[in-house]
Amino acid sequence: MQRTNQGQGRVFGAGLTLAVVVGLFAYGGLWLDTHFGTKPWLLLLCVVCGIAGGILHLVRVLAPEQWPFGKKLPKDSPPPTS
Repeated sequence: MQRTNQGQGRVFGAGLTLAVVVGLFAYGGLWLDTHFGTKPWLLLLCVVCGIAGGILHLVRVLAPEQWPFGKKLPKDSPPPTS
């Protein structure tokens, strides 16, 4: 099955966004570590946050039907149980 150019651009853009977000978070974590002297803990924390946010963005862009947040239940369905 061949993808359209629009679909390929969306995949490329989402992947590029993931890379840029992780890079920016890593740079910010490195800057914070040098500023506060906590090397390497804030760098690791920021990289993990960047990866998590980037993956959530990938799911939202590439597979919106799998996006679990903000879905509204039909009126006739029972409320979710915890």
